[in-house]
Amino acid sequence: MKNLRPELIGFVCLFLLILSGLMRCMGDGVTKIKIYAWGGRDDTRIVREELNNFQKTHPDIQVEFQNIPHSDYETKVLTEIAAGLAPDVIPIEVNMFDNFYLRGTLEPLNPYIQADHIDLNAYYPQVLDRFTVDGQTYAMPNNTAPECVVYYNKDAFDEAGLPYPTDNWTYEDFVADAQKVMKRDAQGNVTRWGFIDDWVMDEAWVYDFGGSFTDDIKHPTKWTFATDPNTLKGEQFRADLINKYKVMPPPSSQTSMGGVGHVYMFTNRTAAMFLSGIWKTSIISLEKNLRWDVAMLPKGPGGMRGFSTGGSAFCILKSSAHKKEAWELVKYLSGPECQKIGAEAGEAQPALMKVAETTFLANHQDPQNKKMLLKAVKFVKYLPMCKTCGEGWSFMNSELDRVWAGTETAEQAMQKLKPVLEQHPPQ
Repeated sequence: MKNLRPELIGFVCLFLLILSGLMRCMGDGVTKIKIYAWGGRDDTRIVREELNNFQKTHPDIQVEFQNIPHSDYETKVLTEIAAGLAPDVIPIEVNMFDNFYLRGTLEPLNPYIQADHIDLNAYYPQVLDRFTVDGQTYAMPNNTAPECVVYYNKDAFDEAGLPYPTDNWTYEDFVADAQKVMKRDAQGNVTRWGFIDDWVMDEAWVYDFGGSFTDDIKHPTKWTFATDPNTLKGEQFRADLINKYKVMPPPSSQTSMGGVGHVYMFTNRTAAMFLSGIWKTSIISLEKNLRWDVAMLPKGPGGMRGFSTGGSAFCILKSSAHKKEAWELVKYLSGPECQKIGAEAGEAQPALMKVAETTFLANHQDPQNKKMLLKAVKFVKYLPMCKTCGEGWSFMNSELDRVWAGTETAEQAMQKLKPVLEQHPPQ
């Protein structure tokens, strides 16, 4: 090379340096992508199993997995998106979707779906619709979780001489049963409550009584919460469970329990019925001497039925530099093989209808009435999508705390909320 001109030598050296750098990035032809997720030990074990299976069939894609505490998950992902450090693939819950979608962070998936001829009709339409806006799908559903599961203690019903609840029971049946399975000691102190919910699950009764929160779910323009008479009835019904029928512990009583999870009130037999989702079965099943099963949330007035839901889906972040490989991972995680793994664990109801109807029901795990969840999906409702919804929830929750405490009625709360919500429309 001594006969080469200095500028040519410099060019050759620069080319060799660039080529060397590219070779280091390419490695042996493996593309690295990153995925975040949340969850406890069992959830993390399942995710790792799924990712190991994926890499066996996709040796050219190396997946880096990081588990994030659920309480920090959304904030961390959004912060890293802003900093240009975000992963390629993330799971999102149904009530996280709006925050990511409205910020424009999600990659539209229709081109990938169409290119690979994915049959979207295989998914529960209600679940797929949550992640679809104006005809464009932004996340592929993995599971759903209707929050309509009323766990009941069979011994409590036997002691009261009551038949076990069925999926056709009404809200009047529910109140009557809750009153009869209550227990008090000789001094009149409650030793077993008739009912408790996992958290303040007032959406269940709002939807069950035919109520609403906004005029439109995906493109809301105004709050209907304080003006919908059915919403008022649903909120008052939950308050009546506490203050009128007295089958549910008041907020002050729940605070004095020292933060004990409400599921443990069911497992230690201080609550005869417990409202939550199917994911609580792993805790309840640990209580070996507890005889229990589940029923669907009772019908509202006129046979009305509706309830909120959990569930999650996988999406590609728009900032990903490896969208083709990210899609392969999303396609796998939302496909039948992965959904079968979750279904076999017994706590995740698949979003693919066929997997739900087979693997989910065939794992022979409690509850016995698990099949009711297949019917429940058609009644699920999702909270509205808007950037300012958090502000509205804050106003509502502050006022409803007084309703649960019995210091004002739902009607009084709505009268106060109406002008406030009009001044702060969803956007």
